[in-house]
Amino acid sequence: MLAVRRAGFRLSTLKSPWWSFRRLRKTDVGKRWLEQNRKLSPSRNCSAKATGTDTSTSTHVPHRKRKEKNVSPPLNAAFFKVDGAIPPSHTPPSQGEESSGGWVVGEVTDHAIDLHDVRPGEAIDVPYELTINPSFRDFWQSVFYSHDRLNTSTPFARKLGFQDQVLPFSLMLFLTGSMSHADSATVQVGFQNAIYHWPAFAGDTITKRFVIRSVRVASSNKYSIFSFHCELKNQRGQVIFTAEKSMIFPVVLPASNVTFPVAVPPRLLEEHLVSRADSLHALGSQSLQSLRPGQLLLHSLARPLSPAQVRGGWEGGKEGGKEGGEEGKEKTGTGTGESMQLSSLGRLTHERHFNTRKFKRDEMYIPGGLVLGLTLSASARDLHEVLHEEVIECAFINHLHPWDIVSSFSYIKEMDENITGDLEALTLRTIGVKNVDVHLDLLDQAFPLALFTTPSLRTKHMEALCKAHIPELSKKIVCVVERRILRQSPKTEAFLL
Repeated sequence: MLAVRRAGFRLSTLKSPWWSFRRLRKTDVGKRWLEQNRKLSPSRNCSAKATGTDTSTSTHVPHRKRKEKNVSPPLNAAFFKVDGAIPPSHTPPSQGEESSGGWVVGEVTDHAIDLHDVRPGEAIDVPYELTINPSFRDFWQSVFYSHDRLNTSTPFARKLGFQDQVLPFSLMLFLTGSMSHADSATVQVGFQNAIYHWPAFAGDTITKRFVIRSVRVASSNKYSIFSFHCELKNQRGQVIFTAEKSMIFPVVLPASNVTFPVAVPPRLLEEHLVSRADSLHALGSQSLQSLRPGQLLLHSLARPLSPAQVRGGWEGGKEGGKEGGEEGKEKTGTGTGESMQLSSLGRLTHERHFNTRKFKRDEMYIPGGLVLGLTLSASARDLHEVLHEEVIECAFINHLHPWDIVSSFSYIKEMDENITGDLEALTLRTIGVKNVDVHLDLLDQAFPLALFTTPSLRTKHMEALCKAHIPELSKKIVCVVERRILRQSPKTEAFLL
């Protein structure tokens, strides 16, 4: 070893990688060390003599034989064999060439209900069950703004007799109206009579039931408009939420004037809140400002439904990646993240919410329940604090796309202060618009009163009204909501959130 050191090698060299060892053995000192090492290793000498190698002159260092890995024998190909399937290594024969084996052709499973056979009064019991976990609730509240304590504060909810904070109204309406087998629907028309009957909490498991109330043919005689009674129940069989939903399907059915009657459950949630008026008064009102009939509120909140969830803009579309991607990125730099995630959480399956390869950017739609959620959340801060609400009627006027900004304005139609305690009920119409900052762009704008009082919420009528009197809103209105809210009267002093 001393000789090795004198030759300029460290002891660690002997433990170095193979290239350092080869460098050592080429020197005279290295050769002498190897010869001495072989004499001290009888096992190596024996193995050398057995192979007829002269150990006195050879510089070959025998290596240990590596253990061979236990390689499992190949699985029998017959285990994966399917009758009629094409073998993986086999290519289909060309035209005119006979096949020695069988072939199989794919088929598409149709999950939708045959609408040609349904009539008013038929019920559809959805076989799926969905447990709403806290992360679902938190994700919803991260997208749709609300500061109502009944939905955000567990201590406040428990002081009113609830086990936990109550799930938001817009979330329950979205889940109630979501259909997993309406893939052939052309568009959703709107909601009517959406009522929150019983409180729902994170951890509840919900089931759905749809009853066809009416079927009528559209004026174009190319479509049929279906009206569904949607019912949501929890794991105990208690009806949580009901709503009427209207949808257009590309089928023409025989005309029918029948409207199937449906019994509406009692409004137990609202009755419970009214009975707790004394507790609410003791807890104090957090309503921000006084409201009066005839007042028009231009809400300052405006937001889209998917920034920061998908980076790189729009991808896909009929025109290819460049058309869809670059234009989408230049427009807002967003994708369809939140819309797709929420649609999947609601178990929606319509391809217009997901298929970016088949549809171009302007052909993708935000689901109606999410459009309504954006419209209501844009007004939440100015109407704070809402304890209970119901949608009398909601109409979707123009389509909303994943990159569109939504803002809203509300007109107070009626006020009822004769409830009990310091509670008041407001009837108002909230209108959601896309790509308009209403508190800036419409600040000094005079609105036609007919926009808030007309009983007809059809797209044709609303567009004609806007073109004639307020063209700034033409093709901009996405949602018109007639609703009733219950809240506490505000105190004299106000504070900011």
